[in-house]
Amino acid sequence: MQRFIERGFFAIVQKISLTFAIVAFIAVIVFAYISYENIMAEANDEIEPPIIKLADYQNPISAENDSPEAQKIQKSLTENNQDNSKFDQAFEQSVDQIVKNLSQLPDEVINKDGIEQKIKILIKIKTNPYKQDLQLSYAQSLAKLTRQLVNVGGDKTNIDDFIRWHDKEFAFQVEQQTQANLAEMNNLQNQRATGYMTLGMAFALLGIFIMFVMMLVMFRIEQNTRR
Repeated sequence: MQRFIERGFFAIVQKISLTFAIVAFIAVIVFAYISYENIMAEANDEIEPPIIKLADYQNPISAENDSPEAQKIQKSLTENNQDNSKFDQAFEQSVDQIVKNLSQLPDEVINKDGIEQKIKILIKIKTNPYKQDLQLSYAQSLAKLTRQLVNVGGDKTNIDDFIRWHDKEFAFQVEQQTQANLAEMNNLQNQRATGYMTLGMAFALLGIFIMFVMMLVMFRIEQNTRR
């Protein structure tokens, strides 16, 4: 009777140990996967070129009609944006386009004496706080908007106010993306911290799994010894 009870007890304990070992093994895999996903997560800290529309400055004016020449230059500059060695050339092309566009406006709108030198200095000052890719984006954006301004007739536009408005819109969008990137980076840090905690739990569960496996091995040795 005692031997029967003893065998039954060991059989129950063996089944419980096997069940917990299986559960622990599955939990190790799940926690290890979650930990890997959290630790390997990455955040995007790049800032996309701000999109500024002339229609936002002058609602009655339609800003949809870019000239083929402006579209061609815009496409060329965008392609060159990724090539650091061509940055200066692309930037100068964009500044030259701005000068060309503003030169087509009426004399009442803008003083054209030494306009090329003034514009180049102005753009350098305006873009100085930004990284190189954003400097080019700023020049591209202003070149596009001044082209549109010429197309729709900017004889009543205050150029100083127009450029200041462009500065504010560009800076606002850059700041928005910067804050969003900072929030994403903070979230990434929290996510990685969670990943390391999950990894620790995975190791703990692995230890539990090994313990139950050892118990099963001992039960098997004990059964063989009894036989």
